[in-house]
This record gives sequence, C-alpha cells and structure tokens, in this order.
Amino acid sequence: MRPLLSAAFCLVFLIVAGAARACGGGDPSPERWALDQKGYAGLGAMPFLNPANDSRLNLLFLMIDGDPKLRPEDEAVSKGVDKIDFYSSVLFSRPDFTDACRTAAAARRGKDGAQSAFADGEGSRCVSMESGRIAFAAAVEAEPALSAEERRALTAARAEIAPSCRGEKPDAAALPAALAQIAPSAATAQEFASYLAGADAFYEGDFDSALARFGKLDSARNAWLREAARYMTARALLNKAQIGAFADFDGTAAPNVTDRATLTAAQTAFQTYLKSYPAGRYAASAQGLLRRVYWLAADEERLAAEYGRQIAQESGARTGLDGVDLVQEIDAKYLTAAKDHESRDPILLATQDLMKLRADGAEKSLSAAALDAEASVFAGREELFGFLKAARAYYADRDFSATLQALGAPNATPRSYVAFSREILRGQALMASGQFPAAIEHWTKLRGTLANPLWREAVELGLTMSYERAGMANKVFLPETRLASPRIRAILLRHTAGPILLRMAVADPQASAEERKLARFLLLYKEATRGQYANFLRDFSPEGLAEDDAAAPDVSDLPKSAIFLSSPANESYKCPAPKAVVAELAADPRSSHGLLCLGDFVRRSGFARFDAWRPAADELGGAKAIFPGEPFSRGDVYQRLIADPATKDADRAYALYRTINCYAPAGSNDCGGKDVDKAQRKAWFQTLKSRYGATQWARGLQYYW
Repeated sequence: MRPLLSAAFCLVFLIVAGAARACGGGDPSPERWALDQKGYAGLGAMPFLNPANDSRLNLLFLMIDGDPKLRPEDEAVSKGVDKIDFYSSVLFSRPDFTDACRTAAAARRGKDGAQSAFADGEGSRCVSMESGRIAFAAAVEAEPALSAEERRALTAARAEIAPSCRGEKPDAAALPAALAQIAPSAATAQEFASYLAGADAFYEGDFDSALARFGKLDSARNAWLREAARYMTARALLNKAQIGAFADFDGTAAPNVTDRATLTAAQTAFQTYLKSYPAGRYAASAQGLLRRVYWLAADEERLAAEYGRQIAQESGARTGLDGVDLVQEIDAKYLTAAKDHESRDPILLATQDLMKLRADGAEKSLSAAALDAEASVFAGREELFGFLKAARAYYADRDFSATLQALGAPNATPRSYVAFSREILRGQALMASGQFPAAIEHWTKLRGTLANPLWREAVELGLTMSYERAGMANKVFLPETRLASPRIRAILLRHTAGPILLRMAVADPQASAEERKLARFLLLYKEATRGQYANFLRDFSPEGLAEDDAAAPDVSDLPKSAIFLSSPANESYKCPAPKAVVAELAADPRSSHGLLCLGDFVRRSGFARFDAWRPAADELGGAKAIFPGEPFSRGDVYQRLIADPATKDADRAYALYRTINCYAPAGSNDCGGKDVDKAQRKAWFQTLKSRYGATQWARGLQYYW
C-alpha cells in the first residue's frame, strides 16, 4: 500500500521485510519545517496525527490515547528539542519516539523487552531454543518423580538437541547416547525423553516425527509436558504448513501457502491450546502465532478482528507484546497487505484513512462519501471521526472553511493525541486561509496549555510561521513573546532575520552561547557579502568573535567565527584579514582586489551553498527575507571582473583561474551565479594561457572542466 524504498534502508529500522513498504518512497527525511507535509515523511514525522506520518506512528498515537501507559515520559521523547540545530531538517524523529516507547515498556516490565510475542511469531523456529532449554530444565527440576541422575541426564540431553540451530552438523546418535542412562521402566523420565526427541525433530525440521512424538504426550503424567506438547504440536503444524510459502526468507510480504489442510489444522491446534490454557505459559506466543496463521491464510477479516482485540487491551494484558511490537506487526501483516479490505476496528480504520489522504498519491483517495459510510464504525468515537472529516476536507479538498466547520469549537486544554491533532489542524486551516491574526491567537492560547515538549515545539512552529507571514518575525525574539525552541529561532535567524533581529539576538541576555554565535556569524557574513560594508565595520567585534568560539565551539556545520579574525595562510593570491578586505570595499566597492579577496573568504568559509539555499514558501524560513541584498555569487564576481576593462591584468588572470576552477572537478558550478558552457570555459582557459601565460595562475592550471 506504500511505494517501495530500497531494502537496504528499510531493513535498518524494520523488524521484518514485510514491513518494508511502510518506508514509503523518496527521501527518508522530509527536510521540511512545516506543519503541512507533502507525501510520506519517512523517518521524520509530526508529533500529531497526520497523513504524511508513517502508518506505524499514527497507529501508535491512537493506541496511546486508549492506553496511556504506552506513553513515554516527556523527557525521553524530547531529544534535541532544547538544542540548537542549525541545519536540522526533522521536527520530530519517529525512531527516537518508538525507541522511547520501547524503553518505557521495558522499564515497566522490569526487564529487557527485546524478546516478545511478536518475535516469537516470526523468523526461524530456532528462536525459542534458549527459552525452551530454560523452561525444560525448570520442569525437570520441579518433577518429584525424577531421580537426581535422571534430572542430570535429561538436562544434559537438552543441550545436545538441534545441532543445526547451533550451526553444527546433525548427529543422529547424539540424543540416544545422551539418554542411554535412563531406564526403560522409568515412565516419567521416558516421557521427558520422548518430548526431547520431538523437540529435536521440530528444530531439525522433521515435523512429522515431531508431531508423532508430541501427540503421544497428550496424557503425560507431568503437567508441563502436557501443556508444552500441545503447544509444540500447533507450532509443528504451522511450520509444516508454511514450507515453500516464502520465496526467499521468512517474513516476505507475499506468502503463498499451498498446504491449506495443515494450516487449518494448525489454527485448530492453537485455538485448542488457548481454550485449554487461556493463561498458559505459552498463551502470548500461541496468540501471536494464531495471528500468523490468519496472515498466512490471507484471512484479513479475522486478522483485523484479532488486532482490534489486541489494541483494545491494556498493556498489562498483552503479555510479552509491547505497543511498538504490536504496531510493527499490524503494519507488516495487515496495513501493508489489506489493499481493499477496510477494518471494522475504528483505530485500524482511522490509520488506513490517514494513509489514503497522502499527497503523493501512493494510496487510493478517500472520498467524502466513503468516509461518511464509515460513520457506524466510529460510533462512540465522534471526536476521532470529526478529526478525519476535517482532515479529509483539508488535505483532499483544500476546503479550509469546511475544515474549521468539521472541527467545531476549540479544545482549550487538549490532552490526547486526537484532541491535540484537531487543534493543530485548526491552526493549519487558519494559516492556509490567510487568517494570520486568528492563527496567532489560536497558537498562543494553545501553547500556554501544553507540557509535552514535542507538542509545544509543533505549536511554536505554527506560531512562528504565522508571525513570519504576517510580517512580525521579530515577535519570536521579543522578551514578552519570545519562543522557546532554539531550533525554530535558528532557522528564522538563518533565512528570515534582517540586521536588526540578528543584532537583537547577539545582545539578548537570554540567548544561548550557540544562538549568539550563530546570530553574530550570520550578521557579519551577510553584511560582508551583501554590500553592507559600513555596517560590518560597525558590528565587527574581535572580542565577541573569540568569545563565541570559546563558549560554543561547535554549532552544527557553522564555520568557526575565527575565520573573520585571521588572514588566509599559504594562499598564492595575497589577501588581508576580512575586516581589512571589507574596509577596502567600503572605500571602493568596485575594487578588484577587494572583491577577489571577498570571494576567497567565501570560498574558504564553505558557507555559500547554505547561504544561497532557501526553504519553500510554505515552510519555516520561506517568507520574504528581511536582510537586504542577494546572496554573494563568486561566479558573477569573477565574470564581471573578467569583462571589466578597468580590472588589472594580475587580478583578471586570477579571476580567470578561479572562474575556471568553479567547475572542477566534475564540471558542475560550485560558485553560484549563472552557469557557463564548456566552450566558454575553454575560451577562458585559452585566454589565460595565451595572454597571461607568464602568471602563476596560468602555469598552475592544466585543465578546464
């Protein structure tokens, strides 16, 4: 139901290959700081219900609403929220959130939650080798009818079974030899030995022999043997049924079971076990494997009903299966396969509906009539159904008035994901319809009610974009309206802020050292490269630049502030420190030496590509920039100096050398400005070699690109 991404990427995160289609298509990061996401969002996402979110995330949010114990602590999900991230492209990280949920579930269980009923139902039959050994040893130790010697022999024999699972060559004589010390007359010990023979056959893939052995233990003297044999009978039938069902490896998205009779027998065996042992030792695993039977049989109706039952249970009732595991399994086994089947469970159906609203066209669209026909499924969940109607109006019809009408009255204090998602959508509709004052009022009120750091940052994103588009970006930095998110402020400083806002950030006593460094660097860099030479000289502070590097040595990929303080070393074209270069240009803006030195400063900083890039108009930082002037283009400067008759020969030779090198080594322009074709670069090369052949620039250049 979702376009495929390369398996190499998907398998990094997914437990089974069947979930690979959840990865969607395109870039794994949305690279958009916007509440409106376009298409599938990959590893990035929104901390609210959203069509662009991976279906696993929307499903997990809805499950958290029904079972608050699934919700991780706020501190665990706020990684990076309180840190400046100048080039951050992801508001919210899905892996970070699911990791926090998994960690919280493991902490509540008081153990490592890596093994689960989901894992029990997947992959190799050898998955239970170790847990089976422990359970067998415990049963042997607890059986009073066994002698000490029999216990020792049985425990030692358990270590000898299934050599294939240990990566060893099978030895048919190993198990009988290990059990040779057990007397034929020792009935209970012989039953344990028979179970071991069955387990050995099961793990070695001889399912018929395993079934024969386990079947004889239905009336065994030991209670554990009776239960374990019945459970293993069902497992053996399931493994036999799926022989040849997978083309490459277990877990493929399209199993093809041909032995339907054995699959039906496996289903009956698991149901019989669960009826006899509803709270048995293997009930959770049996329930998971029964779901696998439904999946293998393509019985989507029963599978959906079972998933609905699992969703409705509280965490404690899902023994061994935490929320993230259940979400992964549902996505792998149901959401990615149920192309035409619509669940009668409201949570599953809502997740499917959101998938259909994606803008990339990966899913079939959701019509108003189709959604209205689902109303009975959402009886008692009117808040969720109202959100879906509003989301459909917003994402499918782009009817913002209908969106607001469907949402009804605002919720001043949202606490669930559904309620919060409704208020986010309300703000989106106000913004999209150009009602920025109303949007600002809405975001401001909502922000004051939230403790969740991810929700609060999402609201601040909406508020900042509303301020930005209303021409009030300064509100983000004013003391009385200052926003908390350093990541949002950093993006606004980078793309939107003018000199006044940047100076304000430099002087702000509340600003972090990282933000101060960022603001000062941007202020000086843009003043130098946009012709604001007098302002640069006035704002230049060697002490401030040195303090910035000392207090905040690393701000993402921002160059060191010290680049403003020193002359370039070991450069063949001699230039003074940037302040002197700017002073030269302040005296003569057309100075070829000053312009070439400014170009070298920009080249050494490596910042030009980031300076030239701007977000889309519907993203944070995508409004009209306040800073006057355009990004500096070395390519344009070189070409102007080459064409200007007043340019000195030595400077023209260096400009020729540099403009040709703009295309090294791959032939693509690295200097900005309008591209020139290879014929023009060849002509420049020939001019440099012929007219300025005696210069070091001509001697040092061997190719054009």
